[in-house]
Amino acid sequence: MTTRKQCQFWDCNETIRRNYFLCTAHYSAYEAGKINQCPSQSCGRYKDAEYEVCLICRRQTTNQPDPSPSNEPKRDDRVFQPDDEADEFFVYVLTLDGGEYYVGQTGEIHERLHEHRNDMSQSTKGRNPKFVWFTTVSTRQDAADLEHQLQQLNSKASSRRQITRMVVQFKRLIDEMN
Repeated sequence: MTTRKQCQFWDCNETIRRNYFLCTAHYSAYEAGKINQCPSQSCGRYKDAEYEVCLICRRQTTNQPDPSPSNEPKRDDRVFQPDDEADEFFVYVLTLDGGEYYVGQTGEIHERLHEHRNDMSQSTKGRNPKFVWFTTVSTRQDAADLEHQLQQLNSKASSRRQITRMVVQFKRLIDEMN
């Protein structure tokens, strides 16, 4: 019997096999140099390479408390790039419990996924969101337009299959790369 443990990426909840230290998605990012180990002596977790330390260590060294849950998402501007300074924008799709899709857009994908994963977004809170598709565009307006188009597809059962096809094609592409 294989013992399971948790991915060592700082905010990942994925279960991994005993001899592994990261889940498949985070290991791919580690191999690509996008993830490295937090240099904090007490931490040992893995983090996005663009940040000096993981968010947990950052809070400990600056004596900042964890954001408390509220009706509004909280953003940690000490770690994440402000959305208005983004060079590219992401339009993304999450699956929710019950098979529903959630469509969104952001200038900072890591921050936004963290908010969804940690129930800081009312629209996905308690609905087990899973990241299944994304694309990038160059302007906020392009992101808002594409988000609106996908939300229109998502609002009609007859059109929702187009989103499902996008998600399936995206998953196949990811699987081909692994």
